[in-house]
Amino acid sequence: MTIAAAIYKLTDLRKSSALRGIAGVFALRMTITILNFALISLAARVLGVSAFGTYSILFSAAGLFSIVATAGQQVLVMRFWNEYSSAGQMDCLKGALIFSSLVCLAGSVLVAIPLYVWLIKAYDAPIAMAITLYLIALSALLTTSHLVRTAVGVGTGDGFGNLSLAIPPIVYLLHCLGRGAIADVSVVFFLMALGAASCVVFHIVTLWRTLQKRFPGFMMAKATYNIPSWRARSFKLWLSNSLEASNQYIDVLIIGALMNPEVAGAYFVTSRLANAFSMATDAIHMFSTRHIPDLYYRRQFTQLGSLLDTVSGVTLAVIVAGMIVIAGGGHWILMAFSSAYVPYHDALIVLSLGMAAVAAAGPSGSILMLTGHEGRYLGVIGITVLLRMTGFLILIPHFQVMGAVVATTLSFACMAVLLRASTVSSAKIDGSILRLISRYWRQPAITPAE
Repeated sequence: MTIAAAIYKLTDLRKSSALRGIAGVFALRMTITILNFALISLAARVLGVSAFGTYSILFSAAGLFSIVATAGQQVLVMRFWNEYSSAGQMDCLKGALIFSSLVCLAGSVLVAIPLYVWLIKAYDAPIAMAITLYLIALSALLTTSHLVRTAVGVGTGDGFGNLSLAIPPIVYLLHCLGRGAIADVSVVFFLMALGAASCVVFHIVTLWRTLQKRFPGFMMAKATYNIPSWRARSFKLWLSNSLEASNQYIDVLIIGALMNPEVAGAYFVTSRLANAFSMATDAIHMFSTRHIPDLYYRRQFTQLGSLLDTVSGVTLAVIVAGMIVIAGGGHWILMAFSSAYVPYHDALIVLSLGMAAVAAAGPSGSILMLTGHEGRYLGVIGITVLLRMTGFLILIPHFQVMGAVVATTLSFACMAVLLRASTVSSAKIDGSILRLISRYWRQPAITPAE
C-alpha cells in the first residue's frame, strides 16, 4: 500500500459512523474508568493499607465467583438475541431468555452458599453477608448488562450498570474522608450490592418494554426450547468465562495467600492501573459485541470488515498513547493512591505491556464466542491460565510481585497471539491490529465460508 492510499484510508475513517460510535463508547468507558480509579484511590486512603489489602482480596474473590455464577449466560444471551431475532424466531428467543434466567439464578445460589460458608469462617458475619449479596447481585447484573447492551444499547446496558456499582460506595467513602471516620469494608460491599440490584431492576423493566415494542406478540408466544444445544453452549462458555475471570482476579488471591494482604493490595493497585488498557479493550468489547454478531448473522461482511478496520485503528492509537502515559507518568499516578505503591512503577510498566498485548488482539475473543467457536476460545484461555499459574508458582517465591507481573505479561502475550491465529483460522476474520498491515487491507474482513 502506498503512503497516499494509507492517508486516504485514515481520512476516510474519520467519516465513519462506526468511529463515531466507538468514540461514544470510549467516552463512556473513560468515565467508568475514572470512577473506578476514584473508588480504588478513596478506598486505599480511607481504609488504610491493611484493610485495603483485605478489600482487594474480597473484591477479587467476589468478581471471580460472580462470573462463575453466570454459567456462561452473559455471553450466551447476546448470541441468543442476535441469532433468533435476526431469523425472526420469536418462540426460540423466548425459550432461550427463560433458560438463561433460570440457569443464572441457579448458578448464583450454587456459588453463593459455599462462598458464604467460607467467608463466615474467615471473616465476621457482616462481611460474609455483604460479599454474598454482592456476588448474587453482580452475577445478575453481568447477565442483564450484556443482554441490554445488544438489545437496547451500550449506554443503557453497561453505562447504568457500571455507574450503579461505583457511585454509592464513592459517596460513602467521600463522607468518611470528610468526617475523618474509618470506613467499614462491609458497608462498601453492601452499597455495591444495592446499586447492582437496583440496576438489575432497571434493566428488566427496560428489556420488557423493548420486547413489547419490537416483538408485539412476544408475551403470548409459546416458548420453544433446545435444551441439549443450549446446555452444551453454556458449558463451554462457562468454562471459558471462568478461566478468563481467573486471569483477571486470581493473581490477587494467590499473592494474598502466598504473601500478605498488604502486598496483595499493592499488586491490586498496580494491576488496576495497568488495566487502563482494558479501557480500550472493554470499550471495544462493548461496541463490538453490540454490532459484530448482528453483522455476522446477517452476513454483512463488508460492513463487518469496515467496522473492524476502525476498531483496529483506534486500538493502536490507544496502545501507543497508553504506554507513553504509563512509562512517563506512572510514578505520579501511583503516588495518587499511596506513596507506599511508588516502588511498583517498574512492575506497572511490565504489566502494562501484557495488557497492551491483549488490547492488540482486539475483539478476537468476542468474535470466537459470538460466531460459534467458543471451543477454540476455551482452548486458548485454558492454555493461558496454565502458563500463568505455572509462572506464578515458579517466579513468585523468588521475585515476589515482579515474578507475578512477568508471568502475567508472558501469558497475556501468548494469549494475544493464539486468539488472533484462532479467529483467522476458524472464523476467517482478523480482529487484531495486525489487520492494518495485512494483505487484507483492501478486503478488511475475510469472508467466512458459506
